[in-house]
Order: sequence, then structure tokens, then C-alpha cells
Amino acid sequence: MKKSRRARRKNWLPLSQKFEALSYRLFGHLAQYFQEHIFPIKNSLERGRVRIFHDTYISMMFFAALISLPVSAVGIVLVVFTHFLPLLVLVPIPLFIVVGFLFMPTSKASDRASGLEREMPFAAAYISVMASGGIAPYTSFKRLSEVDLMPAMSIEARDIMKDVEVFGVDPLSALEEAAKKNPLDIFKDFLSGYASTVIIGGDIGHFLERKAEDIFKTRALRVKAAAERLGMLLETFIIVMVMMSLCFYILFAVQQIQGGSATAGTSLSTFSGILMYTYLFTPLLSMMFIYMAHSMQPRTPVIEMKPYKIFAASSAVGILVLMLLTNFMYTVRLPVFTTMISWGLDLPIAIAAALCISTAPAGIVHMKMAKKQASLEAGVTSFLRDLTEVRKTGLSPEKCIESLSRRDYGAFSKELRKISAEISWGIPLKRVMMDFLHRTKSWMVQIVMFLLVETIDVGGGTIAMVESLANFNNLTSEVEKEKKMSVRPYIMMPYLAAILLVATTTMMLGFTTGFGITSTGVSATSAAAKGMAQMIFLTSVVFNSYLIGIVAGKISEESIAAGFKHAAILVVIAVIAAKLIPMFVKL
Repeated sequence: MKKSRRARRKNWLPLSQKFEALSYRLFGHLAQYFQEHIFPIKNSLERGRVRIFHDTYISMMFFAALISLPVSAVGIVLVVFTHFLPLLVLVPIPLFIVVGFLFMPTSKASDRASGLEREMPFAAAYISVMASGGIAPYTSFKRLSEVDLMPAMSIEARDIMKDVEVFGVDPLSALEEAAKKNPLDIFKDFLSGYASTVIIGGDIGHFLERKAEDIFKTRALRVKAAAERLGMLLETFIIVMVMMSLCFYILFAVQQIQGGSATAGTSLSTFSGILMYTYLFTPLLSMMFIYMAHSMQPRTPVIEMKPYKIFAASSAVGILVLMLLTNFMYTVRLPVFTTMISWGLDLPIAIAAALCISTAPAGIVHMKMAKKQASLEAGVTSFLRDLTEVRKTGLSPEKCIESLSRRDYGAFSKELRKISAEISWGIPLKRVMMDFLHRTKSWMVQIVMFLLVETIDVGGGTIAMVESLANFNNLTSEVEKEKKMSVRPYIMMPYLAAILLVATTTMMLGFTTGFGITSTGVSATSAAAKGMAQMIFLTSVVFNSYLIGIVAGKISEESIAAGFKHAAILVVIAVIAAKLIPMFVKL
């Protein structure tokens, strides 16, 4: 009877737990020795918030590597019999699994730290402002656990609440324990410093205010350093794209010359190398640099999806335009477009038009939204500064807002007048502000106005609290301005790189594939082969210019959507340069 109950309980276990149990049963002792003497992973699991026993985790790593051994064996056999060298990638799969298991907690800890780093200055300002109103930091953490605008901080706050309210740990010990397990140094110093101040009986309000200012200053220094690294990353990407593209273009052109007859040059199989490089390797390289930039940039929980939706719709139109302009890739003959092709409408121009149509509308929308967002953020900064001064006259926060609604704050003026009107109708201030937060898409504006609402809700919006909030917001604005000024000089580099790439590629084609005339006065290749080579190479240049624009937007403005306008402009520049340069340069 007992055996049947155990069997039923075992069957109730999810598959993942069965895998964990079997792994620990097979490799538990080895995992314990590995964890204690070779690679301690307990702290990494805690910092990465991987909720699993460390010996079990190591056991799963060994078991997964053991299961993958047959794949390696099959890969070795296939390489021996087929001599297909790419299959060698199957051989080190067990090693890849071990490395992945060992570094996955570190990667999760890095993601956790990067999420907290963006929110930490505002969380520190929130706790400091709440403390000036008499609210204890633990109570502030409880309130933060319900704030959707700071998802990373809300998770940390819920962990602290769980230790206190479920496990019975006192709040001070819970904060100290949270500091030990957190991968972000700023968060550690903030919590441990607060606990030390309470223990020695220091001035908690003064400590929190000074610490919040230090966090903002530290973030400013990190933003400057990140801007410099992003500039170097953009330089590296452009150098790699331009130099590598030129090297491959020369190799592919020389390979075409040595490939055989002139008629072979008119076949797409002759250009399989450059096609694979253009449409497979360079997109993967661009994605790698986008990921590197994304990992170096601060992340916000609010992402505006409208430009991406417009890009998806415009891409469908762009594909249709490409099919029409090329007579469905030269498979049919449409009268109007056949005439346009006879006038000089070739594949590079058609692809440039399609890429421009797919990115230009989204780029325009993003430019308008970015301009409105910048105006809104500047208006909120000025509003908080004026609110501090008007509050010193003794007016209530509601009356202060009504008084300031007649001033000009850019894009925020319209919203402020609406807020003032709703308050005059008797709607509670908190509800009015929350409705405004749902309307705006700027995370910076949302978080600042949320802090203002909490300041008024908790402490009545005293002069000291509002002034502290205004000072923190001014520091944030200065940091953002310095970041934009640091990256701005690099924005011209993609345009110069695109012109350089087109010019050098066009001249290289004349030397290597015989677009010019030889010393004997005879063309080096047939006209059809020259036309095919010119079309393939220039199309590749146009597409690479498009990718340069996308990556440049991501690196310089922290958004792929910002790269749409650069991509559209660079595509147009590439096509114009490709058509004009041969007129002025005689090869």
C-alpha cells in the first residue's frame, strides 16, 4: 500500500522536478565535491535569483552533459565518413552545456543588476522623500512593491516583505540580508548603510538624502562612461562593416574573374558568396552589435511600440513595391514597369525604394514622438521647479497646479491645463495624476509625476519634500543632457561611412571586374556579366548602408526605432552616390 502511494506521488511530480530528482540521485556526491572544491556557485545562484539547491543545479549540469554525449559521438562519425567539417560543431556540445550552466547564473545576475541600476536613483529619491515625511524605509519598500513603473525594484521589495511577513525576520535584518544577496553595489551600499545608520543612532533623514544625491552623481558618471563606450562601439562597428565589406568585395570580384567564362558570370551561383555575406553574415553581425549596445545601455520598462507597428505595415507595402518595380524579380513583364526598367530602373534602385518605404514612415513617427517626449520632459522639469517656488507662498498643491496651468511648459502645457481642469471639477488629485500617467508614454515623466503624487499623498507636499523632488529631477535632466551631448558627435560617422563604402566599392568594381576599358580597348568581361556583377555588388552596398543606419540609431539613441530615419537617409545617399560617382571618376 505504501509503495503504491509513493508511486502515485512520484507520478504527480512535474517533468522538471523528476529530472532534478534523477540528476541529484546520479550525481549528488560529485556535485557536492565540484561545488565545494572546483567551482563554488551558491552565491551566483542567489544573486541571479535562481531558485534551486546548488548541488541539484550542478547535478543537472552533469546529467544534461551526459545525455548530449551521443550527439557528439554521432557528429564525430558523420565527420569521419562525410568529411563535412561544419558538423564538427556537434562535437563540443557537452562542453557548451557545462559552460552554459556555469555562466547562466552570472548572466541572470547581470540582468538583475542592470534592471535595478536604471531604477535605483528614483527608488532612492522616493525613499528619501518619504522619509522626510516621516515614513520608515521599510514602509516605503512595501509601497514600492506595488509600483508597476519600477518592476525590478518591486521584485526586490516583495522579497524583503516575504522575509519579514512570512519568515518573521525583523525589517533591519531583512534589509541587510537583501543587501548581501544583491548583485548591484549601489543597492548594497544603500541598504547596508541605512542599517548601520539605524544601529548607531545616526540621522536617518540626512543619510538617505545624501545617499540619494550620491546615487544620482554615481549614475551620472556611469552614464558618461557608457556614452564613451557606446561611441567606441559605434566606431568599431563602422570600421568592421566598411573594412570587412571592402575586403570581401575584392575577394568575391577576384573570384569572379578567375571563375571561368563570361557566361558563368551571369549566373547567381557565381555570386553565392557575396549573397551569403550580404544577407546572412552582415545581419548577424549587426544583431551582435545591437545586443552589445543593448547590454550597455540603461533599460526602461516602458517601450513605445507604435513605430514598430508602422514599420511592420510599411514593410508589407515595401515588399509589394519591390516586386512591382522588378517585375516580380524579372519573372514576368508588366508594361509600365518594363518601360521604367528600360529607362534605368535597376535592382539597387528598386531595393532602395522598398527599404525607404518600409523605414521612412516609422522613422518620421519616431522623430515626432521623440520630439514631443523631449518637450514633455523639459516641461515637467520646469514645472517642478516653479511648483517649489509657488508652494513657498503657502498655497495648497492643488492651488499651485491651478496657478501654474497658465504658464507655458511646451508639450506639458496642454496636459497641465487638463489636470487643472479636472482638479477644479472635484476629482481627487491622485486619480487625476494616475490618468495622466496612463496617457503619457515617457517613463521619465511617469516616474517623476508618480513621485510627486506620492509626496503629496504621504506628506501633503511640504516645501522640503517638493524641493527635494525638484532637485532630484534636475539632476536626472542634467544627466540625460550630458549623455546626449556625449553621443551627438558620433552621429555623422555612419553617413561618412556609407559614402566611403559606396565610393570605394564602385571604384574597386571598375578595377577588378572590368567596368572600365582595358589598355587594348576591349572590355574585360561581357556586358551581361558586368551588369550582373554591378547589380549584385551595389545592391549589397545599399543593404549594408541600411544596416549601418539601424545599428547607428540603436547605439546613439538607445532605440532601434531611432535607426529607421538614419537607415532611410543612408539608403538614399548610397543609391545617389552609386549613380553619381561613376560620372565623376573615370576608371
